[in-house]
Amino acid sequence: FCNKLWNATRFALQFVSDFQPTPNILEELIDSGKMAVRDKFIISRLMACCETVNTCFANYKFGDAQQAAYSYWMNDVCDVYLELIKPVVYDKSDENKDNRWTAQAALWVAIEAGLRILHPMMPFVTEELWQRLPGRGTLGDSEPESIMLAQFPLCNDAYKNLECEASMEATMNIVRACRSLRQQYNIATKVLTHYFVKIATGQAEDAAKSQTDDIKTLGKAAHVDINLDEEAIPKSVGIVVVDESTTVLMDIKGLVNYAAEMKKLEKQLSKTTGPMKQMETKMAAPGYEENVSDEVKATNTERLEAMKKKAADIEVAILNFKNLDEIEKSG
Repeated sequence: FCNKLWNATRFALQFVSDFQPTPNILEELIDSGKMAVRDKFIISRLMACCETVNTCFANYKFGDAQQAAYSYWMNDVCDVYLELIKPVVYDKSDENKDNRWTAQAALWVAIEAGLRILHPMMPFVTEELWQRLPGRGTLGDSEPESIMLAQFPLCNDAYKNLECEASMEATMNIVRACRSLRQQYNIATKVLTHYFVKIATGQAEDAAKSQTDDIKTLGKAAHVDINLDEEAIPKSVGIVVVDESTTVLMDIKGLVNYAAEMKKLEKQLSKTTGPMKQMETKMAAPGYEENVSDEVKATNTERLEAMKKKAADIEVAILNFKNLDEIEKSG
């Protein structure tokens, strides 16, 4: 984790290299009225982490405290927030000035407080990284010289935002579906795709629309349309059902070599059906039921069912590619 923390923080510091924090940067950020959902999310997750770690320390649950801090850094900061703000920070246009400042401020707060949270558990690496934060030594007389002397972070309930956390969770479910579609159809990383999201009207729809840019960033999309008219959605789409209220579709016209993909799948199918037939023959052999132990029979049955499922999934995928090929040719 030390290596991950070091690399993640060093990577994140490039996003705030030209940022100048103030002694009351968190309060200024909250009062700015400029925060996007992603910014409110990371501050809310920081507060949740502060609360959990302080509670764990008070109850001598040091392992749980470390796990909470690890989860905050790896899941919330690295996997979500850092990825979301890349295009925001890279855009130095005047029109994006407020969004860029907000992202930088939220990231600086998330890193600085996150290092203080980790300091009792990882004193040396957090001290080194904390000293490298931009603005160090310019924050006034009350600024501590060392992270050892800094106040341990406390949770401010007023900065929690469960609505934004729920919105981000729904957004990440959509993003995971987008990534699944790209993987399923072997879409190259550099190729931006067009997604269509069908989602229940109301709060869920509002959340998706408010984070369309975030879906585009993490889903590597050129366009994301929310609840578009059915007639406007092309027929050559890949589909992933997220849950009972959300479905994600990806336009794959011109992006997939159906013949090549079917050839790969047919090769996989032949590799699967061979061992599957051997297992069926083995289990149907005379004396199998009487001479083989229950444990081995259970293992063989489980393996056979797994192979049958894999074969069935491959057959469905081949049929899907055939249908899509026919649709694209007829279109």
